Amino acid sequence: MRMRGFSLIEVMVTLAVLVALGTLAVPAFQSAIGNAQIRTVAESIRNGLQLARNEAIKRNSRVRFVLQTDGSWQIGCVTVTSSCPATLTQKSAVEGSSSQTVISADNNTAVFSGFGTRDPAAASALTVVTISNTQMSAADMRTLRVQLAAGGNVKVCDPSVTTSGDTRAC
Repeated sequence: MRMRGFSLIEVMVTLAVLVALGTLAVPAFQSAIGNAQIRTVAESIRNGLQLARNEAIKRNSRVRFVLQTDGSWQIGCVTVTSSCPATLTQKSAVEGSSSQTVISADNNTAVFSGFGTRDPAAASALTVVTISNTQMSAADMRTLRVQLAAGGNVKVCDPSVTTSGDTRAC
């Protein structure tokens, strides 16, 4: 008669292998989550800027994009009328980011003209936003940058990419 099942040694070896694999996989998983949060915030800001530009063109009015340090943003008309309200849309900070996501910008406001360009009448304007994550090491983190050109075009780029001709480069 043969016994079926696992011996204690087989179970212990299996557990040791699983623990070893887990200790290797957890840091990589945390890096992937942190970089995904950075990407989500960068794409949200880019989408908000593009939406503000599109609203300015559609309404043929000056439209303002306001970015908060927590990643939330708001779009509204500079000159409030019945057809162009003070708040057109907004996005809260809890959508896709975390408390470890750090946003630094050269200014918090961008104003678009009815032509879709950055409004030259605005004294200072948002042109660069850098997004990083404090919970990650510099080696694992993929900092992203959102750039707003004078013509109104918005680009998400990676400042660590230095290869000439690479579309990810800033």
